[in-house]
Amino acid sequence: MLPIGDQNSCKRDPALITWLLIIINVVVFIFIQRFGTNVAATLAIAAIPSEIIQGRGLFSILSSQFAHGGLAHLFGNMLFLGIFGDNVECRLGRRRYIALYLIAGSLGVLAHVAAAAIAGGAAAEVPLVGASAAISAILASYLVLFPGNKVIVLLFNFIPTALSAWLVIGFWFLLQVLGGLSGLSAGGTAYLAHLGGFGVSWLWSRSYKRKEQARIEKEKQERYKKGESGGVRWWIVDDDE
Repeated sequence: MLPIGDQNSCKRDPALITWLLIIINVVVFIFIQRFGTNVAATLAIAAIPSEIIQGRGLFSILSSQFAHGGLAHLFGNMLFLGIFGDNVECRLGRRRYIALYLIAGSLGVLAHVAAAAIAGGAAAEVPLVGASAAISAILASYLVLFPGNKVIVLLFNFIPTALSAWLVIGFWFLLQVLGGLSGLSAGGTAYLAHLGGFGVSWLWSRSYKRKEQARIEKEKQERYKKGESGGVRWWIVDDDE
């Protein structure tokens, strides 16, 4: 199921941060990685678990999230970011959104590093690149904040179909779990980084949603006390006066 669009239920401001992140990823791939042909530059950006474990190359925890292993890798990540990121950015606001993206993405990378440290051997030497952990965080937040949204996918890769966000992201999550069970980085994919980013974001987004709902309820009660309802002021007329 390849997603190609979604229900843009939040329409407050242009998704500037989402587009900026997409541009940065594309610029890094084209001008620094030279479409993946500059191996030295890619390795310099990549997160290498053995080095991070030793306290070296810590900046790569962040920089590795803006590099990609190939054009298909870049396209898939940016497609998901473009489809799901705008609603999440709109709902959270730009500062919370970029903080969630970078922090949850970094924790996802560290989850992979920790697993590589436990596995040891060659697993700790394999470079890690990609925005997948951060984008997994965006998917988790989207599912928490917009559970009723519809996502348009290409069913069987050619039939446009509107499906529940729960079904689309839930199916994606299941694939990550199955991939994670098959190995640390089965098929060259760091599934534990995806699951780490998703899990951190899920927990934070649920907390944020509870606070958001409490704030809305508080504002609603304050409006009632002021004699307002739904943004419209009303007066109580006492017939005895």
